[in-house]
Amino acid sequence: MRYAILSDIHGNLEALQAVLRDIEQQGVDKIVCLGDVVGYGPNPNECVDVIREKAHICLMGNHDYAAIGKEPIEYFNPYARDAILWTRRQLTGDNLAFLRDLPFLHIDGEITFVHSSPHRPEDWTYILTPRDVYHQFNFMQTPLCFVGHSHVAIGFARRGDDLWILLEDEHRLEDHEARYIINVGAVGQPRDQDPRASYGLYDSGQRTFQFRRIEYDIEAVQKQMEEAGLPQYLIDRLSYGR
Repeated sequence: MRYAILSDIHGNLEALQAVLRDIEQQGVDKIVCLGDVVGYGPNPNECVDVIREKAHICLMGNHDYAAIGKEPIEYFNPYARDAILWTRRQLTGDNLAFLRDLPFLHIDGEITFVHSSPHRPEDWTYILTPRDVYHQFNFMQTPLCFVGHSHVAIGFARRGDDLWILLEDEHRLEDHEARYIINVGAVGQPRDQDPRASYGLYDSGQRTFQFRRIEYDIEAVQKQMEEAGLPQYLIDRLSYGR
């Protein structure tokens, strides 16, 4: 089974379409969205429409949860809060209903899919460092877990007390005694100093994972955000990937 795994689209239709064009060339069997379809970007409805059509699995992200009124927005920074309030005004009834029904976690065979973390996914825990990830392995029900949420493409593997990091390119997950937590990065707002859209490809038969980075028209998205009156900070950061 070949999976295309994407996360944190954040209403960025240009980035999503570019990623899907790349996915079409990869011969995948399933498209999995790890959540945060909306928030920040100028095309929330269009992105939800595409995910409803294309994704075989879609999970709840914290911005999706906030958009449907379930997550208190006072915990968001001012820019994210403004974007969520704007997004709420844009979403159609059908798309709100779709977001309300999203699960927090999905297990498919030996793989766990979740937006934030395998332990208490509804707490929206960030996994950025070895210290963040170390105890998460204790709560995994499967040997492999894919996450998003931090907008940083990075993988962690643990065998016993040994922990190592996976960065960029392609990796063969050959160690059957190890457990892996891999963040596929963000489609719509990367924060690892690479502004290209990020997603992942996993082949369960070959046990290979590849980080994919895709160019898209950032200026077109920024223009739409300006026209929508979204915060300038959110507009500018797309250029730098941080």
